[in-house]
Amino acid sequence: MGKHKKWLVSLGILSTLVFSGCGREAESATAGNNEDAETVIVGTGNVYQPFVYLDENNELQGYDVEVLKAVDEKLPQYHFQFESMEFKNILTSLSAGKVRLAAHQYAYNEECGAKYLFGEVGYNNYSHHIVNDASQGEAYQTLDELAGKKVFVVPGTEVAAILEAYNQENEDQIELVYTDAAGEILVKGLQNGTADAAVLTQYDTNKYNEQFNVTLQASDETITNDKTFFVYEKGDEELQKAVDGALQELIDEGKLAKLSEEILGADYTK
Repeated sequence: MGKHKKWLVSLGILSTLVFSGCGREAESATAGNNEDAETVIVGTGNVYQPFVYLDENNELQGYDVEVLKAVDEKLPQYHFQFESMEFKNILTSLSAGKVRLAAHQYAYNEECGAKYLFGEVGYNNYSHHIVNDASQGEAYQTLDELAGKKVFVVPGTEVAAILEAYNQENEDQIELVYTDAAGEILVKGLQNGTADAAVLTQYDTNKYNEQFNVTLQASDETITNDKTFFVYEKGDEELQKAVDGALQELIDEGKLAKLSEEILGADYTK
């Protein structure tokens, strides 16, 4: 997949980026019997369930963690060791050489692409749909259908930039309701008319429907088409290509889809 992407944070995901605690080392992934395996410190978060989080036993869990463990099993030359920390410190630690690989559902944008090396093989779908509550009418399929409507949007995100650019070209036809609301607050806002629509990933849409027993509906088409990637230091193409190769094998074998179904509830790897 090409890298002509923007860094994006969905309404649902933004709420999970709560900073907590200090970094901690987690149990390392297996390195098999290769005593000469090179240790790779993986920097990740600890409060982003179900992607990277600490369970009741203070053990690091989540989709990103399990994907990298599966990758490590295919790379006997490496030994992955996880270190969880505040989200804001992950890329800083990468820049400082404290970690060698960053894993936290990162999508590509040009600014970050100038600083860091992104993988070429995506491991999760991060595309966005127009979403509304079914009780408020049929699903909106295009931005044109949002003319005269109120739409929740998180300031400074790719989604905000897309909607703002649309308004500049179309005489501010969409009323943007800037908010960091997520979860139950977002859902109630869509139900009570605070906003007519929001822009969410399919995963967040499904999650809210199950969590709050509601009927949010998503547009058939997406307004962004992104995936998430692992991130490396500039110049570390050897590690990046090795991980990408292992990821592609997991995709071809159907194992990545199985992990997504087991942990996320559906196959979001397509």
